[in-house]
Amino acid sequence: MAKRKTVQPPQATPPVHTHPSAGLLRRLGALLYDYLVVISLLVIAGFLGMGVAQLLLATGLATLPEGKDASWLLTSPLYSAWLALVICGFYVWFWTRAGQTIGMRAWRLRIQNVDGSNIRITQAIIRLATAAFGLGNLMCLFDRHRPKAFQDIWAECEVIVLSKQENLNMLNK
Repeated sequence: MAKRKTVQPPQATPPVHTHPSAGLLRRLGALLYDYLVVISLLVIAGFLGMGVAQLLLATGLATLPEGKDASWLLTSPLYSAWLALVICGFYVWFWTRAGQTIGMRAWRLRIQNVDGSNIRITQAIIRLATAAFGLGNLMCLFDRHRPKAFQDIWAECEVIVLSKQENLNMLNK
Protein backbone atom coordinates (compact mmCIF):
# COMPACT_ATOMS: atom_id res chain seq x y z
CA MET A 1 0.00 0.00 0.00
CA ALA A 2 1.18 3.47 -0.81
CA LYS A 3 1.71 5.89 1.97
CA ARG A 4 -0.52 8.88 2.10
CA LYS A 5 1.25 12.16 1.81
CA THR A 6 0.17 14.72 4.29
CA VAL A 7 -0.26 18.10 2.76
CA GLN A 8 1.06 20.90 4.85
CA PRO A 9 -0.86 24.18 4.57
CA PRO A 10 1.25 26.92 3.03
CA GLN A 11 2.90 29.06 5.64
CA ALA A 12 2.09 32.72 5.53
CA THR A 13 5.26 34.53 4.67
CA PRO A 14 5.77 37.87 6.35
CA PRO A 15 5.76 40.82 3.97
CA VAL A 16 9.14 41.87 2.68
CA HIS A 17 9.74 45.50 3.52
CA THR A 18 11.79 47.17 0.83
CA HIS A 19 11.32 50.69 2.18
CA PRO A 20 12.12 52.02 5.63
CA SER A 21 9.25 53.14 7.85
CA ALA A 22 8.87 56.83 8.46
CA GLY A 23 10.14 58.04 11.81
CA LEU A 24 8.54 60.58 14.10
CA LEU A 25 10.45 63.69 12.97
CA ARG A 26 9.79 63.06 9.30
CA ARG A 27 6.09 62.48 9.99
CA LEU A 28 5.85 65.67 12.05
CA GLY A 29 7.58 67.66 9.31
CA ALA A 30 5.06 66.45 6.74
CA LEU A 31 2.23 67.14 9.19
CA LEU A 32 3.42 70.72 9.65
CA TYR A 33 3.50 71.27 5.87
CA ASP A 34 0.02 69.78 5.57
CA TYR A 35 -1.31 71.98 8.35
CA LEU A 36 -0.21 75.05 6.37
CA VAL A 37 -2.11 73.78 3.33
CA VAL A 38 -5.17 72.90 5.42
CA ILE A 39 -5.19 76.37 7.00
CA SER A 40 -5.25 77.96 3.55
CA LEU A 41 -8.09 75.63 2.52
CA LEU A 42 -10.01 76.62 5.65
CA VAL A 43 -9.58 80.30 4.78
CA ILE A 44 -11.07 79.64 1.34
CA ALA A 45 -13.87 77.53 2.87
CA GLY A 46 -14.52 80.37 5.33
CA PHE A 47 -14.90 82.85 2.49
CA LEU A 48 -17.32 80.48 0.79
CA GLY A 49 -19.23 80.05 4.06
CA MET A 50 -19.48 83.80 4.53
CA GLY A 51 -20.66 84.18 0.94
CA VAL A 52 -23.38 81.57 1.47
CA ALA A 53 -24.40 83.29 4.73
CA GLN A 54 -24.69 86.64 2.93
CA LEU A 55 -26.66 84.98 0.14
CA LEU A 56 -29.09 83.42 2.63
CA LEU A 57 -29.58 86.80 4.29
CA ALA A 58 -30.06 88.61 0.99
CA THR A 59 -32.70 86.15 -0.21
CA GLY A 60 -34.50 86.12 3.13
CA LEU A 61 -33.91 82.42 3.78
CA ALA A 62 -32.08 83.30 6.99
CA THR A 63 -32.64 86.05 9.52
CA LEU A 64 -30.45 87.47 12.24
CA PRO A 65 -31.34 88.14 15.85
CA GLU A 66 -31.37 91.74 16.97
CA GLY A 67 -27.86 93.22 17.21
CA LYS A 68 -26.07 90.38 15.35
CA ASP A 69 -24.26 90.53 12.02
CA ALA A 70 -23.73 87.89 9.30
CA SER A 71 -20.75 86.37 11.08
CA TRP A 72 -23.17 85.07 13.72
CA LEU A 73 -24.37 82.50 11.15
CA LEU A 74 -20.84 81.07 11.06
CA THR A 75 -21.14 79.85 14.66
CA SER A 76 -23.63 77.17 13.67
CA PRO A 77 -22.88 73.43 13.85
CA LEU A 78 -23.53 73.27 10.12
CA TYR A 79 -20.62 75.63 9.45
CA SER A 80 -18.34 73.60 11.75
CA ALA A 81 -19.36 70.43 9.91
CA TRP A 82 -18.52 72.15 6.62
CA LEU A 83 -15.00 72.96 7.84
CA ALA A 84 -14.53 69.41 9.16
CA LEU A 85 -15.62 68.07 5.77
CA VAL A 86 -12.99 70.23 4.05
CA ILE A 87 -10.23 68.92 6.33
CA CYS A 88 -11.30 65.28 6.02
CA GLY A 89 -11.80 65.64 2.28
CA PHE A 90 -8.26 66.94 1.84
CA TYR A 91 -6.64 63.97 3.58
CA VAL A 92 -8.96 61.29 2.18
CA TRP A 93 -8.55 62.59 -1.37
CA PHE A 94 -4.76 62.65 -1.32
CA TRP A 95 -4.27 59.43 0.67
CA THR A 96 -6.57 57.35 -1.55
CA ARG A 97 -5.52 58.84 -4.90
CA ALA A 98 -1.72 59.06 -4.69
CA GLY A 99 -0.83 57.89 -1.21
CA GLN A 100 0.78 61.27 -0.53
CA THR A 101 -0.41 64.64 0.67
CA ILE A 102 1.49 67.76 -0.31
CA GLY A 103 3.55 67.65 2.89
CA MET A 104 4.24 63.95 2.43
CA ARG A 105 5.54 64.63 -1.08
CA ALA A 106 7.96 67.22 0.25
CA TRP A 107 9.24 64.79 2.92
CA ARG A 108 9.24 61.78 0.53
CA LEU A 109 6.64 59.83 2.50
CA ARG A 110 3.93 57.55 1.16
CA ILE A 111 1.02 55.90 2.91
CA GLN A 112 0.13 52.49 1.53
CA ASN A 113 -1.10 49.02 2.33
CA VAL A 114 1.53 46.39 3.11
CA ASP A 115 1.25 45.10 -0.47
CA GLY A 116 2.10 48.57 -1.87
CA SER A 117 -1.42 49.54 -3.01
CA ASN A 118 -3.17 52.79 -2.11
CA ILE A 119 -5.32 52.73 0.98
CA ARG A 120 -9.12 52.57 0.70
CA ILE A 121 -11.53 55.32 1.73
CA THR A 122 -12.55 53.39 4.85
CA GLN A 123 -8.90 53.07 5.87
CA ALA A 124 -8.41 56.82 5.37
CA ILE A 125 -11.44 57.61 7.54
CA ILE A 126 -10.25 55.20 10.26
CA ARG A 127 -6.83 56.81 10.07
CA LEU A 128 -8.31 60.31 10.48
CA ALA A 129 -10.54 59.22 13.36
CA THR A 130 -7.69 57.64 15.32
CA ALA A 131 -4.90 60.14 14.59
CA ALA A 132 -5.83 62.51 17.46
CA PHE A 133 -4.67 65.54 15.46
CA GLY A 134 -1.24 63.99 14.95
CA LEU A 135 -0.65 62.81 18.52
CA GLY A 136 -0.96 59.18 17.37
CA ASN A 137 2.44 59.61 15.76
CA LEU A 138 4.05 59.56 19.21
CA MET A 139 3.73 55.76 19.17
CA CYS A 140 6.62 55.76 16.69
CA LEU A 141 8.89 56.33 19.66
CA PHE A 142 8.17 52.84 21.03
CA ASP A 143 9.46 50.87 18.03
CA ARG A 144 12.68 52.21 16.57
CA HIS A 145 13.14 49.33 14.10
CA ARG A 146 9.79 49.53 12.28
CA PRO A 147 7.93 52.59 13.66
CA LYS A 148 4.15 52.60 13.33
CA ALA A 149 1.79 55.28 14.52
CA PHE A 150 -1.45 54.55 16.35
CA GLN A 151 -3.49 55.41 13.25
CA ASP A 152 -1.35 53.12 11.07
CA ILE A 153 -2.10 50.17 13.33
CA TRP A 154 -5.83 50.80 13.38
CA ALA A 155 -6.08 51.48 9.64
CA GLU A 156 -3.80 48.52 8.80
CA CYS A 157 -1.44 50.55 6.64
CA GLU A 158 2.11 51.84 6.75
CA VAL A 159 3.96 55.08 6.06
CA ILE A 160 7.20 54.53 4.20
CA VAL A 161 10.11 56.71 3.12
CA LEU A 162 10.65 56.79 -0.64
CA SER A 163 13.96 57.28 -2.37
CA LYS A 164 14.45 60.52 -4.26
CA GLN A 165 13.91 58.80 -7.60
CA GLU A 166 10.76 56.98 -6.47
CA ASN A 167 9.34 60.22 -5.10
CA LEU A 168 10.09 61.96 -8.39
CA ASN A 169 8.36 59.14 -10.27
CA MET A 170 5.31 59.53 -7.99
CA LEU A 171 5.23 63.26 -8.71
CA ASN A 172 5.37 62.68 -12.47
CA LYS A 173 2.41 60.26 -12.53
